[in-house]
Amino acid sequence: MSTGQRDLFVDKLRVAATCAVVLLHTVTGVVDRTDMGGFPWEKRVLLTVVDLVSWCVPVFLMISGYLFLNPKREITFGKMVTKYCRRVVFALFLFGVPYACLEQIALERTFRMGMPVQGFLMVLRGQSWSHMWYLYLIFFLYLLTPALRLLLGKLPEAGRYGLLGVLLVGSSVLPFVKRLTGLEGIPALPDDLIYLFYYLCGFLFAVRKPDGGNAVRDGAEKRPLSAGGRGGTSGGLWLGAALLSLLFTGGGRLLGFPVQMAYNYPFTVVSSVLLFGGAWKCGSAEKICRDKDINTGFLESASAISFGVYLVHPVFLNLYYKFLGLTPLSFPLCVSLPLFFLGTLLPAAAAAYAMRKLPLLRKYVL
Repeated sequence: MSTGQRDLFVDKLRVAATCAVVLLHTVTGVVDRTDMGGFPWEKRVLLTVVDLVSWCVPVFLMISGYLFLNPKREITFGKMVTKYCRRVVFALFLFGVPYACLEQIALERTFRMGMPVQGFLMVLRGQSWSHMWYLYLIFFLYLLTPALRLLLGKLPEAGRYGLLGVLLVGSSVLPFVKRLTGLEGIPALPDDLIYLFYYLCGFLFAVRKPDGGNAVRDGAEKRPLSAGGRGGTSGGLWLGAALLSLLFTGGGRLLGFPVQMAYNYPFTVVSSVLLFGGAWKCGSAEKICRDKDINTGFLESASAISFGVYLVHPVFLNLYYKFLGLTPLSFPLCVSLPLFFLGTLLPAAAAAYAMRKLPLLRKYVL
């Protein structure tokens, strides 16, 4: 990437995905800890919302792949370990240990001196609050990044698409068919390999131009495209297709479609790739120099606190759900769900903003 330039579409996607993940956890925090037998309609609505926002984690992974697998960016194994992996490890223990302690306090209704040590061990075992799972995932993807860059550099273009095809079919399509048909004998790859698929998808967007050319092969800078030009038009088509995919997915869930899957749900895969592709086509030609007279301060600031928001937003959800005993089901859902979402997002954003004011946190964690 050219120095002094910034992919604004990445900032937009990161902010949107952060809002979506807060909404996702606002909903799953209710569904996962409540007997929904007495709330059949609310359950259907909440599961529909889950389907509509589950693109958030795939988009985060594609952003990481777009940035870290980009051949134009020099990234060594040492840099991945000493900078990026270190940051994840610091975040895991700095936030994961207190969260594990809070979980113990909630269970035992008291505090013991040995809880911090037990919390440290719980983080090592992956037993802190559930949202921290993403940090373990991204840590291992970062460790694999130098090897993946080498592999992708050696593979021909057909080989790259073939690898993605195998991951997509094996970890998404076949598991979906198994759940839909009940035929357990259908061979499939582990579901978790879909995360590698998303990460590698980011690479494919990084090495291509929005107009369909190969950026690395051509060795030329992306040609600016106006919002009404070919890049903007095709991007709009991608985003329109993503919207249709989401509407189809949500409609099916409202009508009672029975198959539930995680981020390897085929409809989630399609929606996620289309959303990322549409944003990339619309915005990747909008790289700007930082000294250019364009007001992007709020967008960049919101993007900068997104990781902090991800780390701290469950604090407020646990406060509402576990300590105060209030959930969106305590009130009419059409009013309560937006209020709980905003009541989580806004204080989390304020906390993340405050944390970035601390130099050590900003430099080594956030």
